Amino acid sequence: MANELAQIQGEIQSVAPDLDVLVMLLQDKRSENTRRAYQNDVAQFFASVYRATPSPELLQQFFAQTTAQMTAQILRYKAELLTAKRAEATINRRISAIKSLIKMARRVGATQANPDEALDSEKVIKYRDTRGITAEQAKVLLRLPDRSTPKGRRDFALLLILLENALRRAEVCTLQRADFEPESARVWIVGKGRGTQKQAVTVSRRCVQALEATLSDRAEIAPNAPLFVNFHRGYAEKRLSEAGLYFLIRDYAKQAGFDVPLSPHRLRHTAITMALDASGGDIRKVQRLSRHVKMETLRIYDDNRQDLQGEMTSSLSRLLEEET
Repeated sequence: MANELAQIQGEIQSVAPDLDVLVMLLQDKRSENTRRAYQNDVAQFFASVYRATPSPELLQQFFAQTTAQMTAQILRYKAELLTAKRAEATINRRISAIKSLIKMARRVGATQANPDEALDSEKVIKYRDTRGITAEQAKVLLRLPDRSTPKGRRDFALLLILLENALRRAEVCTLQRADFEPESARVWIVGKGRGTQKQAVTVSRRCVQALEATLSDRAEIAPNAPLFVNFHRGYAEKRLSEAGLYFLIRDYAKQAGFDVPLSPHRLRHTAITMALDASGGDIRKVQRLSRHVKMETLRIYDDNRQDLQGEMTSSLSRLLEEET
């Protein structure tokens, strides 16, 4: 099955231009990562259900089904994923990709089927652990880069901008030289779900100095050049990738001796939790930093920060101990 799927995923690139509905679905997604994920999930579905690449003929066959037939087919696929003990979030993402494909087909008149109402999502607990590392551990992390070297200066600037601004790794890795305005102490990021629209993020004077230090190590820098570049042999001066940033942070966490895995997103958790501590739990203020759309998300952060459940458990324990 794995070899068959790999072959299908390899073939889909050459077939995709002929798949109107699939092409339209992928083109409707702004993020390259999102397009790649949708393409892969659609390939997974057709590999499992039809044991084939989603060719034009196969898509036409799929879209020609009734709502009941299509629902039964997707439910069987979901049952396979459950049997394979796939994570709830993985199952939801794969089913969502197929539902999006069907929705696009309905929009362009390629199908009349609408199985949405019959397909329930798996329950997923979001933001189960949002605490990240402590402020003291964050300070340890910032002391690790050797700032006497170009790589160390870049790494320090990266860690600082992540910890002080709660940026996502895509927001950091897509930064260009023109996005950094040292005079106004701002960087312009492409935020999550904002397409190509950029928003200003104010950075600290310390961060401005760190960014200027790492830029001074490079020769002439074009406005559209990446703000953060790679230092690995063969990739020098090329944009630092999201995977590269992930491995960089993981390696520093190992150097620090942390007993928890660390990632760019955990540094975002750390920044948000520290901001809640510093503001006394002022969720509205911290929302400006985190740029979460829903205030409820930050309430989860705040609850995890205070461990209210643990506090109530301790209270009950004391009460029961006295009664006993």
